[in-house]
Amino acid sequence: MVLVDKNQCVGCGICVSVCPEAITLEIENGFARIVKESMDCLQKVIGACPQNAIRKIKDRLFFAVGTDDRKTLKSNGHVGKSAYFQIFEYSEGNLFLKETRENPKYKEDETKVHGDPGKAKATASALAGVDVLVGTLMGPNIVRLKNQFVCAIVRKDEIDDVKDVIKNNICAIVDEKNKKGGRERKGIILK
Repeated sequence: MVLVDKNQCVGCGICVSVCPEAITLEIENGFARIVKESMDCLQKVIGACPQNAIRKIKDRLFFAVGTDDRKTLKSNGHVGKSAYFQIFEYSEGNLFLKETRENPKYKEDETKVHGDPGKAKATASALAGVDVLVGTLMGPNIVRLKNQFVCAIVRKDEIDDVKDVIKNNICAIVDEKNKKGGRERKGIILK
């Protein structure tokens, strides 16, 4: 699937001059929009875009969305304290709910320091096969979790709205996923 990364597109219009039958420039929004899937034409645009804003995304990704009620994003604490993780699969521009997993509820000991490695391990154990962890807040364990996941912050309530934000930012998510992790990978804020 070929997408325009709205966070990278500066509206220069080079894509329209290369492929006017498949791309338009939305002046009022400031970015290009694909109007027709013409792969031969779009392949030329991918190479011509000076911002690398038009790209083919082939990745299949799995997202874990932290929730307490299966309808809204956990909003009153770190994502690792969510009661459930809804696991969504992203493919070809769509997000599908695959399953809901219970958080194994790490037994917190009040004498332990906030950001205890055991908490990160407990959260990670519930997220086997997941590429991206989504919540409204990440705790200090982000330094451990970002080695395994893209840690994404979305400040929306309804999970349906969160899914739209994910789809609109898939290029940035893929870019972060493709980093080697550790020091290179950072938590990202999706708007």
